[in-house]
Amino acid sequence: MGISLLGIGTVGKEQLISSCSNGEPNWSYIPTKGKSSKTHAEFVSEIKELARRAATTANKTEYEYISRQVLGLRAEYLSDVAPDRKQLYEQAKNTIKKQTGNSKCKGCGELSLLDFLEKAEGKSSNFAEKKFAMAGGGTLNCPILTTGGYGAEIQYQGVTVLSNLGNGWGYEMTPAELAKKDEFYSIYWSEYNFVKENGSSELREMPDYLDQDRPSFEARA
Repeated sequence: MGISLLGIGTVGKEQLISSCSNGEPNWSYIPTKGKSSKTHAEFVSEIKELARRAATTANKTEYEYISRQVLGLRAEYLSDVAPDRKQLYEQAKNTIKKQTGNSKCKGCGELSLLDFLEKAEGKSSNFAEKKFAMAGGGTLNCPILTTGGYGAEIQYQGVTVLSNLGNGWGYEMTPAELAKKDEFYSIYWSEYNFVKENGSSELREMPDYLDQDRPSFEARA
């Protein structure tokens, strides 16, 4: 399973590519409604602890492990303003089941949405040109991939909240999530910089493995 955090070309937006080995979205890193019940004080404590650990490690492998923990905690932190991506994903699978008559569509873990799309009967541009309305206000479209088969883009309130274009499941953040993300990193980098600036000279000279303005890394998980 691989994850990578990438800029997607629009100021203030990011896209996290994260999939499980079975092709399902990796919900450990993808924010979705109702993911956590922690208090704000608990979140702040955990964010600062990860920042302190990141600021004091000299090992890049350990730093990347901590960074994955940061992404997981961030997904929880955003959950109170995040769309219900899990529900939208299930609705999209049900939509594909109705369109393709795939009797094996029984739930997460058996076949991914991308599998259903790739195995759809009568592949044609007509299928790719359609937009399917889903319960709850989401829409699904299935662009043809250059590698063959179909991709999947789930949109909600003008944002592509979940997509797979052949390289894993990714998402764009809503405006509310972007604001919450900035709040998260404000806490994180404030603590990180405080530890760096008030530590020993050796600590201050240790390399920073992440860009503070646009966190970006690729790791095996």
